[in-house]
Amino acid sequence: MKKKVFALLSLVLVLSILLPVAPAFAIANPGSISLHTVKVFQNIFETDDVLFVISYDVAYGSPPSEDAEDTFQMAIYDEDGTTLIQSRPLNDYQYNVHSIYFTKAQADADLTWGSEYRVRVMGSPSYFPMTEGVTMDTKTLSLTPNWIEGAATVSREHLRSHCLILAKNLEDSDDWTDLIAETAERDVLNSTGRTVFLAAIPGLDSVVTALFQIATSIMDITQQDRTAAYEEELTVESQLGTTIKSAFDGIGDYLGISGGMTAMAWALFFALTVASIVFLNSGNTTAALILAMPIVILGVAAGAIDMAILFTAAAILILYMGYHIWLRGM
Repeated sequence: MKKKVFALLSLVLVLSILLPVAPAFAIANPGSISLHTVKVFQNIFETDDVLFVISYDVAYGSPPSEDAEDTFQMAIYDEDGTTLIQSRPLNDYQYNVHSIYFTKAQADADLTWGSEYRVRVMGSPSYFPMTEGVTMDTKTLSLTPNWIEGAATVSREHLRSHCLILAKNLEDSDDWTDLIAETAERDVLNSTGRTVFLAAIPGLDSVVTALFQIATSIMDITQQDRTAAYEEELTVESQLGTTIKSAFDGIGDYLGISGGMTAMAWALFFALTVASIVFLNSGNTTAALILAMPIVILGVAAGAIDMAILFTAAAILILYMGYHIWLRGM
């Protein structure tokens, strides 16, 4: 008897592991489900890519608490209607827009332009029995009017116009408020419309910028490595010779500073001497600063003064002259 009970318990344990477990979600069928429009564009994000743009309605009186991405999806099937090519979970219930994107590599491998593919909005098979018109709705594509052919510029303009039509249709429904803003040049998507369409078509604002009030784009920036070649050439040794450099180095050793600091102190002392002579004889501060500037410039050219000091001195002179001419003059 014990052996039979043990065998029965073992069988139950094995079956509980092997048999698929049904999800715990209890979600009702939608009040209605419909696929409104399907347009297929090419050359949108890259050459020979393919973008399916779809509007749909999964209508509920009160949207379920479960996320739509868990319970419904948009799918593209081959012409036989049974071979799945690609699918994407829905973003939301009710009347909305969606997309499925194929890169060039994916399109080359999986699609033939103009084919009669089946596009289907459908409940997840894990949660719903698949019944056409109840838990799914299917459209069969045809070359006209579903497939929109054209080069990148033309295709993006067609996509812009189509998105505005879809936005207007959403506005006319009971599920949405204003999505479009009128400008002097053209109609564009407002901030709400931007959110809706970027959720449906990620990255759309980077390629169809004219569709949005606020658009983003990727700037192609080539970084330049800064070089200080000219500044490095301006040394006492290169400009005045080894003998002068050795002299400054010797004085620097005596003072306990570098030869470069000695050369700079010499040049600045010379500039200060000129400024002092001019000021003591004329009493004009502006003239003293102006006449001292050539000495600073010569010090830079000789490699004794850093260029940063020259720029700083020039900025101080400009500010002082502005103060002297405009503020004091007034």
